[in-house]
Amino acid sequence: MKAELSEFRERLEKRHERGWKLKKKGQKLIACFYGLVPKELIHAAGMVPIQLVEDRDSRYEEQAGLPPYFCGLSKNLAGQIFSRVFDYVDGLMVATVCDTNRRIFDVWEHRNLFPHSLLVRLPVKFSERAVKFYGQECRRLARELEKISGVAVTEERLRESIGQFNENRELFRKLYDVLPQSGISGEDALHVFGAALVTPVEDHNGLLRKLLASLNVPSAPDSRTKLMLCAINLNMAVEVVKLAEKYGARMVTNDFTHNARYGFEPIRLDGDPFESLARGYLGRVPAPGVYPFEARANYIRERMEKAGAQGMIYLIQLYCDAYAFEYAILKERFDSWNLRHLKLEAEDTPSSIEQLNVRVQSFVESLL
Repeated sequence: MKAELSEFRERLEKRHERGWKLKKKGQKLIACFYGLVPKELIHAAGMVPIQLVEDRDSRYEEQAGLPPYFCGLSKNLAGQIFSRVFDYVDGLMVATVCDTNRRIFDVWEHRNLFPHSLLVRLPVKFSERAVKFYGQECRRLARELEKISGVAVTEERLRESIGQFNENRELFRKLYDVLPQSGISGEDALHVFGAALVTPVEDHNGLLRKLLASLNVPSAPDSRTKLMLCAINLNMAVEVVKLAEKYGARMVTNDFTHNARYGFEPIRLDGDPFESLARGYLGRVPAPGVYPFEARANYIRERMEKAGAQGMIYLIQLYCDAYAFEYAILKERFDSWNLRHLKLEAEDTPSSIEQLNVRVQSFVESLL
Protein backbone atom coordinates (compact mmCIF):
# COMPACT_ATOMS: atom_id res chain seq x y z
CA MET A 1 0.00 0.00 0.00
CA LYS A 2 2.90 2.39 0.74
CA ALA A 3 4.10 2.18 -2.85
CA GLU A 4 0.64 3.01 -4.19
CA LEU A 5 0.26 5.98 -1.82
CA SER A 6 3.68 7.34 -2.77
CA GLU A 7 2.54 7.60 -6.39
CA PHE A 8 -0.20 10.06 -5.43
CA ARG A 9 2.24 12.20 -3.46
CA GLU A 10 4.70 12.20 -6.35
CA ARG A 11 1.95 13.26 -8.76
CA LEU A 12 1.06 16.23 -6.57
CA GLU A 13 4.58 17.34 -5.71
CA LYS A 14 5.92 17.01 -9.26
CA ARG A 15 2.85 18.36 -11.00
CA HIS A 16 4.74 21.03 -12.96
CA GLU A 17 7.39 18.62 -14.24
CA ARG A 18 4.64 16.28 -15.40
CA GLY A 19 2.78 19.19 -16.96
CA TRP A 20 5.81 20.09 -19.05
CA LYS A 21 6.21 16.45 -20.12
CA LEU A 22 2.60 16.37 -21.32
CA LYS A 23 3.15 19.66 -23.13
CA LYS A 24 6.23 18.30 -24.95
CA LYS A 25 4.19 15.27 -26.07
CA GLY A 26 1.74 17.62 -27.78
CA GLN A 27 -0.97 17.46 -25.11
CA LYS A 28 -2.83 20.71 -24.41
CA LEU A 29 -3.64 21.68 -20.83
CA ILE A 30 -6.12 24.14 -19.30
CA ALA A 31 -5.57 25.62 -15.84
CA CYS A 32 -8.68 25.77 -13.64
CA PHE A 33 -9.32 28.23 -10.82
CA TYR A 34 -11.97 27.08 -8.39
CA GLY A 35 -14.04 23.93 -8.26
CA LEU A 36 -16.99 25.02 -10.37
CA VAL A 37 -14.97 24.91 -13.58
CA PRO A 38 -16.60 21.97 -15.46
CA LYS A 39 -13.54 19.80 -16.12
CA GLU A 40 -15.51 17.33 -18.22
CA LEU A 41 -15.82 20.02 -20.91
CA ILE A 42 -12.05 20.43 -21.06
CA HIS A 43 -11.59 16.67 -21.24
CA ALA A 44 -14.22 16.35 -23.98
CA ALA A 45 -12.30 18.95 -25.99
CA GLY A 46 -9.26 16.65 -25.91
CA MET A 47 -7.34 18.62 -23.27
CA VAL A 48 -6.25 18.02 -19.67
CA PRO A 49 -7.71 20.14 -16.83
CA ILE A 50 -5.11 21.15 -14.23
CA GLN A 51 -6.21 22.81 -10.99
CA LEU A 52 -4.25 25.86 -9.85
CA VAL A 53 -2.83 24.64 -6.52
CA GLU A 54 -1.08 26.81 -3.94
CA ASP A 55 2.66 26.38 -3.39
CA ARG A 56 4.15 27.45 -0.06
CA ASP A 57 6.83 29.95 -0.99
CA SER A 58 6.88 33.50 0.42
CA ARG A 59 8.34 34.82 -2.83
CA TYR A 60 5.07 34.24 -4.64
CA GLU A 61 2.99 36.44 -2.36
CA GLU A 62 5.64 39.16 -2.63
CA GLN A 63 5.61 38.97 -6.43
CA ALA A 64 1.82 39.07 -6.63
CA GLY A 65 1.66 42.80 -5.94
CA LEU A 66 -1.84 42.46 -4.46
CA PRO A 67 -3.20 44.31 -1.40
CA PRO A 68 -2.43 42.64 1.96
CA TYR A 69 -6.11 42.05 2.71
CA PHE A 70 -6.49 39.71 -0.29
CA CYS A 71 -6.60 36.04 0.67
CA GLY A 72 -3.31 34.16 0.65
CA LEU A 73 -4.56 31.68 -1.93
CA SER A 74 -5.17 34.41 -4.51
CA LYS A 75 -1.85 36.09 -3.79
CA ASN A 76 0.04 32.81 -3.96
CA LEU A 77 -1.49 31.77 -7.28
CA ALA A 78 -0.95 35.23 -8.77
CA GLY A 79 2.70 35.11 -7.70
CA GLN A 80 3.16 31.70 -9.30
CA ILE A 81 1.60 32.91 -12.54
CA PHE A 82 3.69 36.10 -12.62
CA SER A 83 6.75 33.89 -12.05
CA ARG A 84 5.79 31.87 -15.15
CA VAL A 85 5.32 28.64 -13.21
CA PHE A 86 2.30 27.73 -15.35
CA ASP A 87 3.77 28.54 -18.75
CA TYR A 88 3.07 24.97 -19.87
CA VAL A 89 -0.72 25.48 -19.94
CA ASP A 90 -2.57 26.57 -23.06
CA GLY A 91 -5.37 28.44 -21.35
CA LEU A 92 -7.14 29.39 -18.15
CA MET A 93 -10.72 28.91 -16.96
CA VAL A 94 -11.92 30.81 -13.90
CA ALA A 95 -15.25 30.25 -12.13
CA THR A 96 -15.82 33.10 -9.72
CA VAL A 97 -17.39 32.96 -6.28
CA CYS A 98 -15.99 36.17 -4.80
CA ASP A 99 -14.88 39.66 -5.82
CA THR A 100 -11.22 38.75 -5.35
CA ASN A 101 -10.89 35.96 -7.89
CA ARG A 102 -13.22 37.79 -10.30
CA ARG A 103 -10.91 40.83 -10.34
CA ILE A 104 -7.76 38.70 -10.46
CA PHE A 105 -9.07 37.17 -13.68
CA ASP A 106 -9.25 40.68 -15.15
CA VAL A 107 -5.64 41.34 -14.13
CA TRP A 108 -4.38 38.09 -15.66
CA GLU A 109 -6.33 38.71 -18.86
CA HIS A 110 -5.17 42.33 -19.11
CA ARG A 111 -1.54 41.25 -18.82
CA ASN A 112 -1.99 38.46 -21.41
CA LEU A 113 -0.52 35.89 -19.04
CA PHE A 114 -2.25 32.97 -20.77
CA PRO A 115 -2.74 32.23 -24.47
CA HIS A 116 -6.49 31.92 -23.79
CA SER A 117 -8.58 33.12 -20.84
CA LEU A 118 -12.14 31.94 -20.28
CA LEU A 119 -14.46 33.30 -17.60
CA VAL A 120 -17.11 30.87 -16.37
CA ARG A 121 -20.26 32.92 -15.74
CA LEU A 122 -21.54 31.31 -12.59
CA PRO A 123 -25.13 31.60 -11.27
CA VAL A 124 -25.40 33.03 -7.78
CA LYS A 125 -27.61 30.23 -6.48
CA PHE A 126 -28.76 26.69 -7.23
CA SER A 127 -32.23 26.57 -8.83
CA GLU A 128 -33.88 25.13 -11.94
CA ARG A 129 -33.48 28.47 -13.67
CA ALA A 130 -29.80 28.52 -12.70
CA VAL A 131 -29.33 25.02 -14.10
CA LYS A 132 -30.80 26.10 -17.45
CA PHE A 133 -28.53 29.13 -17.54
CA TYR A 134 -25.43 27.16 -16.59
CA GLY A 135 -26.24 24.49 -19.16
CA GLN A 136 -26.19 27.18 -21.87
CA GLU A 137 -23.00 28.54 -20.37
CA CYS A 138 -21.43 25.09 -20.68
CA ARG A 139 -22.37 25.04 -24.36
CA ARG A 140 -20.75 28.44 -24.86
CA LEU A 141 -17.60 27.33 -23.07
CA ALA A 142 -17.48 24.18 -25.20
CA ARG A 143 -17.37 26.29 -28.36
CA GLU A 144 -14.51 28.37 -26.90
CA LEU A 145 -12.57 25.25 -25.92
CA GLU A 146 -13.02 23.82 -29.41
CA LYS A 147 -11.18 26.82 -30.83
CA ILE A 148 -8.19 26.06 -28.60
CA SER A 149 -7.97 22.32 -29.17
CA GLY A 150 -9.51 21.87 -32.60
CA VAL A 151 -11.64 19.03 -31.19
CA ALA A 152 -15.43 19.31 -31.35
CA VAL A 153 -17.23 18.85 -28.03
CA THR A 154 -20.09 16.69 -29.23
CA GLU A 155 -22.74 15.31 -26.90
CA GLU A 156 -21.25 11.84 -27.37
CA ARG A 157 -17.74 13.01 -26.43
CA LEU A 158 -19.10 14.88 -23.43
CA ARG A 159 -20.96 11.79 -22.20
CA GLU A 160 -17.73 9.78 -22.53
CA SER A 161 -15.86 12.39 -20.48
CA ILE A 162 -18.59 12.49 -17.84
CA GLY A 163 -18.29 8.70 -17.68
CA GLN A 164 -14.55 8.94 -16.96
CA PHE A 165 -15.09 11.45 -14.15
CA ASN A 166 -18.04 9.43 -12.83
CA GLU A 167 -15.69 6.47 -12.49
CA ASN A 168 -13.33 8.70 -10.53
CA ARG A 169 -16.19 9.74 -8.25
CA GLU A 170 -17.20 6.12 -7.70
CA LEU A 171 -13.63 5.07 -6.89
CA PHE A 172 -13.35 7.95 -4.43
CA ARG A 173 -16.63 6.90 -2.82
CA LYS A 174 -15.30 3.38 -2.34
CA LEU A 175 -12.06 4.73 -0.89
CA TYR A 176 -13.78 7.06 1.57
CA ASP A 177 -16.13 4.28 2.65
CA VAL A 178 -13.17 2.21 3.85
CA LEU A 179 -10.85 5.09 4.77
CA PRO A 180 -11.58 5.01 8.54
CA GLN A 181 -10.55 1.32 8.72
CA SER A 182 -7.88 1.40 6.01
CA GLY A 183 -4.84 2.49 7.98
CA ILE A 184 -4.28 5.35 5.49
CA SER A 185 -3.07 8.44 7.32
CA GLY A 186 -4.88 11.75 7.03
CA GLU A 187 -1.89 13.23 5.20
CA ASP A 188 -1.80 10.41 2.64
CA ALA A 189 -5.54 10.81 2.07
CA LEU A 190 -4.93 14.48 1.22
CA HIS A 191 -2.29 13.49 -1.32
CA VAL A 192 -4.76 11.10 -2.96
CA PHE A 193 -7.26 13.93 -3.25
CA GLY A 194 -4.67 16.53 -4.30
CA ALA A 195 -3.30 14.31 -7.04
CA ALA A 196 -6.77 14.15 -8.61
CA LEU A 197 -6.62 17.90 -9.19
CA VAL A 198 -3.46 17.78 -11.31
CA THR A 199 -3.50 14.33 -12.96
CA PRO A 200 -5.29 13.22 -16.16
CA VAL A 201 -8.48 11.50 -14.99
CA GLU A 202 -7.69 8.21 -16.74
CA ASP A 203 -4.34 8.01 -14.93
CA HIS A 204 -5.88 8.87 -11.56
CA ASN A 205 -8.56 6.22 -12.04
CA GLY A 206 -5.83 3.64 -12.59
CA LEU A 207 -3.98 4.75 -9.46
CA LEU A 208 -7.17 4.56 -7.39
CA ARG A 209 -7.94 1.06 -8.63
CA LYS A 210 -4.44 -0.07 -7.65
CA LEU A 211 -4.77 1.53 -4.21
CA LEU A 212 -8.15 -0.07 -3.51
CA ALA A 213 -6.83 -3.47 -4.54
CA SER A 214 -3.89 -3.10 -2.14
CA LEU A 215 -5.87 -2.15 0.97
CA ASN A 216 -5.74 -4.42 3.99
CA VAL A 217 -7.77 -3.67 7.11
CA PRO A 218 -5.41 -3.49 10.14
CA SER A 219 -5.86 -6.38 12.59
CA ALA A 220 -5.75 -4.09 15.63
CA PRO A 221 -8.45 -1.40 16.02
CA ASP A 222 -7.32 2.23 15.93
CA SER A 223 -7.96 3.82 19.32
CA ARG A 224 -7.04 7.35 18.29
CA THR A 225 -9.60 10.17 18.33
CA LYS A 226 -11.25 10.34 14.91
CA LEU A 227 -11.70 13.70 13.19
CA MET A 228 -13.10 15.19 10.00
CA LEU A 229 -11.37 18.09 8.22
CA CYS A 230 -13.15 20.74 6.13
CA ALA A 231 -10.80 23.03 4.21
CA ILE A 232 -9.84 24.62 0.89
CA ASN A 233 -6.04 25.11 1.13
CA LEU A 234 -4.10 21.85 0.73
CA ASN A 235 -0.88 23.05 2.36
CA MET A 236 -2.69 24.30 5.45
CA ALA A 237 -4.75 21.12 5.59
CA VAL A 238 -1.63 18.95 5.65
CA GLU A 239 -0.17 21.01 8.50
CA VAL A 240 -3.37 20.80 10.55
CA VAL A 241 -3.50 17.03 9.98
CA LYS A 242 0.07 16.74 11.27
CA LEU A 243 -0.82 18.78 14.36
CA ALA A 244 -3.88 16.66 15.08
CA GLU A 245 -1.96 13.41 14.70
CA LYS A 246 0.80 14.79 16.89
CA TYR A 247 -1.71 14.97 19.74
CA GLY A 248 -3.22 11.54 19.25
CA ALA A 249 -5.98 12.11 16.67
CA ARG A 250 -6.50 10.83 13.15
CA MET A 251 -8.30 12.41 10.20
CA VAL A 252 -10.65 9.70 8.94
CA THR A 253 -12.43 11.80 6.32
CA ASN A 254 -12.23 15.23 4.70
CA ASP A 255 -14.22 17.67 2.62
CA PHE A 256 -12.77 20.21 0.18
CA THR A 257 -14.85 22.75 -1.65
CA HIS A 258 -12.92 22.46 -4.93
CA ASN A 259 -13.59 18.73 -5.00
CA ALA A 260 -15.88 18.00 -7.96
CA ARG A 261 -16.60 14.56 -6.47
CA TYR A 262 -18.56 16.21 -3.68
CA GLY A 263 -21.22 13.76 -2.57
CA PHE A 264 -19.65 10.96 -4.63
CA GLU A 265 -22.80 10.77 -6.75
CA PRO A 266 -22.43 10.40 -10.53
CA ILE A 267 -23.57 12.99 -13.04
CA ARG A 268 -26.46 11.59 -15.07
CA LEU A 269 -25.67 10.44 -18.59
CA ASP A 270 -29.23 10.49 -19.97
CA GLY A 271 -30.79 13.56 -21.54
CA ASP A 272 -28.89 16.72 -22.43
CA PRO A 273 -25.30 16.17 -21.17
CA PHE A 274 -24.65 19.92 -20.94
CA GLU A 275 -27.60 20.42 -18.63
CA SER A 276 -26.70 17.29 -16.66
CA LEU A 277 -23.20 18.68 -16.21
CA ALA A 278 -24.59 22.00 -15.03
CA ARG A 279 -26.91 20.31 -12.54
CA GLY A 280 -24.12 18.07 -11.30
CA TYR A 281 -21.75 20.93 -10.57
CA LEU A 282 -24.24 23.41 -9.14
CA GLY A 283 -25.84 20.69 -7.02
CA ARG A 284 -22.63 19.10 -5.78
CA VAL A 285 -19.70 21.52 -5.43
CA PRO A 286 -20.34 23.43 -2.17
CA ALA A 287 -19.46 26.96 -3.29
CA PRO A 288 -20.37 29.46 -0.55
CA GLY A 289 -23.62 31.20 -1.37
CA VAL A 290 -24.37 28.96 -4.35
CA TYR A 291 -24.65 25.58 -2.67
CA PRO A 292 -27.49 25.43 -0.11
CA PHE A 293 -26.20 25.92 3.45
CA GLU A 294 -28.59 23.33 4.87
CA ALA A 295 -27.36 20.69 2.43
CA ARG A 296 -23.75 21.54 3.25
CA ALA A 297 -24.31 21.25 7.00
CA ASN A 298 -26.22 17.97 6.62
CA TYR A 299 -23.52 16.51 4.40
CA ILE A 300 -20.81 17.31 6.95
CA ARG A 301 -22.82 15.72 9.75
CA GLU A 302 -23.60 12.62 7.67
CA ARG A 303 -19.98 12.24 6.58
CA MET A 304 -18.84 12.47 10.20
CA GLU A 305 -21.36 9.88 11.35
CA LYS A 306 -20.43 7.48 8.56
CA ALA A 307 -16.71 7.79 9.32
CA GLY A 308 -17.21 7.62 13.08
CA ALA A 309 -15.62 11.04 13.57
CA GLN A 310 -15.93 12.43 17.09
CA GLY A 311 -15.14 16.00 16.08
CA MET A 312 -14.52 18.24 13.09
CA ILE A 313 -11.97 20.95 12.26
CA TYR A 314 -13.24 23.69 9.94
CA LEU A 315 -10.20 25.42 8.41
CA ILE A 316 -10.67 28.81 6.76
CA GLN A 317 -8.20 30.86 4.74
CA LEU A 318 -7.62 34.24 6.42
CA TYR A 319 -9.35 37.14 4.62
CA CYS A 320 -11.70 34.78 2.76
CA ASP A 321 -15.02 36.50 3.38
CA ALA A 322 -17.07 33.93 1.43
CA TYR A 323 -16.11 31.12 3.78
CA ALA A 324 -16.28 33.30 6.86
CA PHE A 325 -19.89 34.17 6.04
CA GLU A 326 -20.68 30.53 5.31
CA TYR A 327 -19.27 29.37 8.63
CA ALA A 328 -21.43 31.85 10.54
CA ILE A 329 -24.51 30.10 9.12
CA LEU A 330 -23.15 26.57 9.44
CA LYS A 331 -22.22 27.17 13.06
CA GLU A 332 -25.87 27.61 13.98
CA ARG A 333 -26.58 24.10 12.67
CA PHE A 334 -23.51 22.60 14.29
CA ASP A 335 -24.38 24.09 17.67
CA SER A 336 -27.99 22.95 17.48
CA TRP A 337 -26.77 19.40 16.81
CA ASN A 338 -24.07 19.59 19.49
CA LEU A 339 -21.58 18.79 16.74
CA ARG A 340 -18.20 19.31 18.35
CA HIS A 341 -15.95 21.31 16.09
CA LEU A 342 -13.07 23.75 15.99
CA LYS A 343 -12.95 26.69 13.60
CA LEU A 344 -9.45 27.72 12.54
CA GLU A 345 -8.57 30.77 10.47
CA ALA A 346 -5.01 31.21 9.27
CA GLU A 347 -2.65 32.17 6.46
CA ASP A 348 -0.58 29.60 4.62
CA THR A 349 2.68 30.47 6.38
CA PRO A 350 4.71 28.48 8.94
CA SER A 351 4.29 31.17 11.62
CA SER A 352 0.52 31.39 11.12
CA ILE A 353 0.09 27.61 11.26
CA GLU A 354 2.29 27.31 14.35
CA GLN A 355 -0.07 29.61 16.23
CA LEU A 356 -2.77 26.94 15.81
CA ASN A 357 -0.73 24.39 17.74
CA VAL A 358 -2.26 24.96 21.17
CA ARG A 359 -5.80 25.25 19.82
CA VAL A 360 -5.59 21.93 17.98
CA GLN A 361 -4.07 20.26 21.04
CA SER A 362 -6.81 21.60 23.32
CA PHE A 363 -9.53 20.50 20.91
CA VAL A 364 -8.18 16.96 20.56
CA GLU A 365 -7.82 16.64 24.32
CA SER A 366 -11.39 17.87 24.85
CA LEU A 367 -12.67 14.91 22.80
CA LEU A 368 -10.91 12.25 24.86
